[in-house]
Amino acid sequence: YVVRLHNFHQLADPLPCFIFSHPNRDAVIDNNRYKTLKYTVGLNTVLHGFAGYFETVLYKDITLSIRPETHSPGMFSWFPILFPLKQPITLREHDTVCVRFWRCNNGKKVWYEWAVTSPVCSAIHNPTGRSYTIGL
Repeated sequence: YVVRLHNFHQLADPLPCFIFSHPNRDAVIDNNRYKTLKYTVGLNTVLHGFAGYFETVLYKDITLSIRPETHSPGMFSWFPILFPLKQPITLREHDTVCVRFWRCNNGKKVWYEWAVTSPVCSAIHNPTGRSYTIGL
């Protein structure tokens, strides 16, 4: 879900997830992606979801970003995406959170699927885009 985050506690610095290069000169262009991310927790807390940010290099040193550390001034039309967890997960200091993300498409729409696999396993969220998709 695209949201304006204003009342949240960031548990770790954002990590890069999916990278796209343009133009894509691959013989077969496949924009599906899969990535595993790991975060170490610094305090006892409850995890409700993950924030996703967008950052791009348009040309040389010309960039656009909604990542908090590199946010482009005046950028008010793009917002982070929230990857919520159906069941919040209790975390203890020094736990390692492992989350897996899939970017999927069927030629008409794009969607993301995600699941936590450590310290406990969650369900796979948004399978086949059943709750949220982005039209192409």
